[in-house]
Amino acid sequence: MNWRARWIWSPGEAAPRNFFWCVRKEFQLSRGFSKVVVALSADTRYTLWFNGQLIGHGPIRSFYGRWYYDLHDVTQYAHEGLNAIAVLVHHLGIGTFQNDYVRGRGRGGLIAQVECDGKVVAASDASWLNVPHPAFERATARMSCQLGFDELYDARRAIGDWTMPRYDDYEWNEAVEIGEAGCEPWGELLPRPIPFLTLQPIQPKTIERVRVVKPPWGTWAFDLKPYLAPDDLSANPRTLSGVVATEIRADAPCTLRIGDVHHGLRDEDVRLNGELAPKEGGLHTLRLQAGSNLLTVDVSRWYHDWYRYFVMEAAEGTPVRLVNPLMERADYPWVVLGPFDGDPEGYLQARDARSVQEIRRHPKAQSFDPMHTARAAVFAMTNHHAQPTGESPRVEHPYASVNAIDDSTLIYPPQSGDVELRFDWQREVFGYVELELEAPPGVIIDFNGFEYVDPVYPDRVQWTWGLNNTFRYITRRGWQRFFSVVKRGFRYATLTIRFPEGATEPVRLRRIGCLHSVYPYEARGAFTCSDPLLNQIYEMARETVRLCSEDTFIDCPTYEQTFWVGDSRNEALFAYTGFGDYALARRCLILAGESIKQSPLVESQVPSAWQNILTAWSLLWAIACYEHYLFTGDLEFVREIFPFVAQQNQTLHERYLNSDGLLEISAWNMLDWAPMDTPGEGVVSHQNMWLVRVWDDTAKLAEVLGEATLAQTWRQWAIDLRAVINRHLWNDAKRAYTDCLKRDGSQSPVFSIQTQVVALLCDVPTPERRAILEGYLANPPEGFVRIGSPFMTAFLLETLLNRNRRQEILERIREDWGYMVQMGAVTCWEQFKGERVPNPLHAHRTEFFTRSHCHAWSAAPAYFLPITVLGAKPLTAGWKRFELSPFLGDLRWAYGRLPLPEGALDFALEQTESGIRGHVVIPEGYTAVLHGKEYGAGRHEVSL
Repeated sequence: MNWRARWIWSPGEAAPRNFFWCVRKEFQLSRGFSKVVVALSADTRYTLWFNGQLIGHGPIRSFYGRWYYDLHDVTQYAHEGLNAIAVLVHHLGIGTFQNDYVRGRGRGGLIAQVECDGKVVAASDASWLNVPHPAFERATARMSCQLGFDELYDARRAIGDWTMPRYDDYEWNEAVEIGEAGCEPWGELLPRPIPFLTLQPIQPKTIERVRVVKPPWGTWAFDLKPYLAPDDLSANPRTLSGVVATEIRADAPCTLRIGDVHHGLRDEDVRLNGELAPKEGGLHTLRLQAGSNLLTVDVSRWYHDWYRYFVMEAAEGTPVRLVNPLMERADYPWVVLGPFDGDPEGYLQARDARSVQEIRRHPKAQSFDPMHTARAAVFAMTNHHAQPTGESPRVEHPYASVNAIDDSTLIYPPQSGDVELRFDWQREVFGYVELELEAPPGVIIDFNGFEYVDPVYPDRVQWTWGLNNTFRYITRRGWQRFFSVVKRGFRYATLTIRFPEGATEPVRLRRIGCLHSVYPYEARGAFTCSDPLLNQIYEMARETVRLCSEDTFIDCPTYEQTFWVGDSRNEALFAYTGFGDYALARRCLILAGESIKQSPLVESQVPSAWQNILTAWSLLWAIACYEHYLFTGDLEFVREIFPFVAQQNQTLHERYLNSDGLLEISAWNMLDWAPMDTPGEGVVSHQNMWLVRVWDDTAKLAEVLGEATLAQTWRQWAIDLRAVINRHLWNDAKRAYTDCLKRDGSQSPVFSIQTQVVALLCDVPTPERRAILEGYLANPPEGFVRIGSPFMTAFLLETLLNRNRRQEILERIREDWGYMVQMGAVTCWEQFKGERVPNPLHAHRTEFFTRSHCHAWSAAPAYFLPITVLGAKPLTAGWKRFELSPFLGDLRWAYGRLPLPEGALDFALEQTESGIRGHVVIPEGYTAVLHGKEYGAGRHEVSL
């Protein structure tokens, strides 16, 4: 791209918080053009329209210094004469798990260029007109520590059809020029290496329930970080010390109850007039005296999400109000005191204060800036704290809003309370929520998305604790459409309609939908067999991969939307066989490798404002780099990724091997959601074992590039490490490898099946020990830690496959994933049955089987079912020569398609009295080896 455009921004703050910015430019096109394209990028996110038509969103995740731009073909929407490009930029102004905002010194910016048949017809500069979007409220709650902010859109303040030509933008501002393409902080602009995501409208299937509810008595959300850690814009967790306080004025003695809907409140956190408030059922009881009462809440703890979300419950008509202790007429009733790091006396004075006067005298007391509060705490108002009133709602034509018809669901104002509708898409969706409706002005519509409702007990809802999966829309008069620009994942959603007092007109809801936005896979893989349960599991797993593929692989579409590097090693394999796509994995591996420019090892999730090393994830990245070459034969990829691989290998050897030659590192050293002994410091066994495989696998990459000496060195490192593992980490009495070494060099008393699986997978044991460990795979010894997640189970399945124990793979998949299907799952859970998620902070929360109901690391059957039945594995890079060893076990038949880099391997197999019969179709350019015999392109009969 030959850039003439310049980076531009709004007059004013360089990095405003939660800022929505409208930018537009009109230009002329002459008759007879053939192609019009728009190249653009932004910080943090953009939504693009061309002549009023929604084009798309971007950019993809980038590290500062190597920033990606998009190139959109808008020819079909362009016309002779006046045209308009319009962009809404949403700048977060904070660090998330999707941007490296702090280390990259991020700021707001947009660069855009329109070309017609290769000639620039519009390029961003000072002449582009812009204005902050007045309908988007900036003071909203964070969705979570991983994500940005939820939305509050007031349609009464909307600015009309600003995305169309001839819009009256006379009073809009001229832009401020930042610099030319390539300027800091974004640096080099790179073309997007993957296709655009889908934009597929999907409506819910049914309205599950309609009821009249009332919200809790009071809700508040506020951000502690600007006050208790004011100079920290990162997403790094840390411990803070602080107190918040409010004055409660009661006309007569009465009772309130207070809780925190996400963090919870500990027994010792809440004090009323200096005395501890009792805790009952997850909430603290406040027995108020007539007149002034001082409520203090200790908010000192370890944080990753810095917002607090308070809810108060009270009987209707309770005669109290909350008042700011510092300024009686202030709009916001809470104040914050702190930080108290190194100031225990100041902390105790604040925590134990008995009167408002003590708060006023405290030198570290301050009111919240409105920008650091949330105008609406929607999650707290729409979860279990919203209680039914018993009134029957009046809702007509409920079918209309869940069907693409020219009719509307009519929702009438209740006598008291609000109308809550619960929609079910009957599948997980991931994208942008859309509403189309007619309403009187000032109706509040609160959206709350979630993943699970108990099919037997419909009041038992698994709300997204730790995530505000919400937004608020306030109506103007008449027909209107709202399009959310923040992505959300969910299956169910409630719409709570809050009418203004005295309202009589209904809301006509024509449509609610999700503009589903995922990676545009082609379903090149297929698998069907005689077991209907396995067929359901395969499709469930593949749909999970689809939903967890965005501009990178992500862990889940709902809770985090984070590119976890270690998870993606397995996800790449699932995508190779499920869809035959290699571009997304290539993009992910290179993006992860770039993090080594700022950390000693590849980081755990990238690009991210949480700088974190999860050692096993760094090692799995290196293994995935080799596997990508093995599956694709992409030599250019090896050349591009190799410097990162070599740097990490060298760092591991030079900085992290102790005097015994074992890997010893201070980092996050987990592997599985299970009680393994994997301390944050010391020698952790599974990591040493992964490192053996890393050095073995990456030596093969060195050979591909002709680096024979380096390959020999890395192989020798692997040989040496294998020897010291067997010398120091094996326990003769337990006949197994310990989980770790303690600081004094002694072995941990904890032994896990996970560690033994990794030992086998990385070819660490001696032949005698290998035979012992193989006996543990089906029946771990008593006292050994069992596998705790589908992620770790994938490594077990891989180990069984390597040992040709394929019937056990089928049985394990039936047992673990079959239970999900039986429980009504449509996508794969993050955790297995029996590992019900506890709620340690809230006694009133019911436990559930899993947190995330759609988690990519759990989609192993998308890979293992076809690979197990075919017994397929590449013998040379790119599968140009591969082995086949068909297997049916207890299956009667199976057929399907295994994608290859060019074409696919079709297969159909059946079990007969004499053995397996069927055929395979091998594409041109490939050779299969079946029981020692080679087969070239074409159809071949199989008889075993």
